[in-house]
Amino acid sequence: MTMEGMEGEENRDDRTVTGRVVAVLDAVAARGEPVGLADLTREVGIPKPTVRRIAADLVARRMLERGPDGRYRLGPHLLDLGSRAALQQGLLTAATPHVQDLFARTGEIAWVCRISDGSISFMAMAFGANRAPDVRRGEWPNDPRSPALQGSALGRVLLAERPDLLDGLHGRPPAPQTPRGTTSWPRFLDELKEVRDTAVAVEHEQIHLGFSCVATGVRDPGGALIGCLGVTGRTGRLSTRSMARLLRVAAEDITRGAETLLEPPRPPEGRQPS
Repeated sequence: MTMEGMEGEENRDDRTVTGRVVAVLDAVAARGEPVGLADLTREVGIPKPTVRRIAADLVARRMLERGPDGRYRLGPHLLDLGSRAALQQGLLTAATPHVQDLFARTGEIAWVCRISDGSISFMAMAFGANRAPDVRRGEWPNDPRSPALQGSALGRVLLAERPDLLDGLHGRPPAPQTPRGTTSWPRFLDELKEVRDTAVAVEHEQIHLGFSCVATGVRDPGGALIGCLGVTGRTGRLSTRSMARLLRVAAEDITRGAETLLEPPRPPEGRQPS
């Protein structure tokens, strides 16, 4: 057995719950056709009752399907996860040039993050050496419940889109992070309405004194919010009006770029797809 084979065998027999679930999915995927419980058990090398229990749970979660003959094949939820993963990778590839371009135009901190089920993860950021201390010192929150996120331009893009998250504030505006922070609930709702009307959120010194931020949502081809694109910079140096226009155009280009990256490759001229 090769070293690669030994490593694969070791990973498959790691005896963790996650390892065994992945082993079952990998075994079904490797077959390329429906596989019965006995063959599946031999393939993964773990006790049959355990394989049966894991497979049943995966069927319940639509990650596997069990046919009338009792054999298993991959389920539709895996297709959904694969599509989301491809879209996220497409988002990063499509957004990175725009993040770099925004930094080149402004000299400030340009960034893009992914939004999935309310969770936030920063994917790319561009800034110069003069802004490196600000990036290290600044807070880049990713918890929707965080007052720092709720008061930010990014948080307002998310809250303007997600009334369920807004309801969780129970009629109270976010706790102000600076003396410039919003303390009135009606005013906070007006700020969110402006985000919906303009598709852009602007925040001046409400998270860090001396800094402002402009952000807009990035959407998938179906219109769902999948990310946020923004620029954070020194107040007075960041032209929010021109930046809002640049961000909207860039976000639209990112959506089109991500959609193009998900399209299947076209066959060469004169050839038909098999």
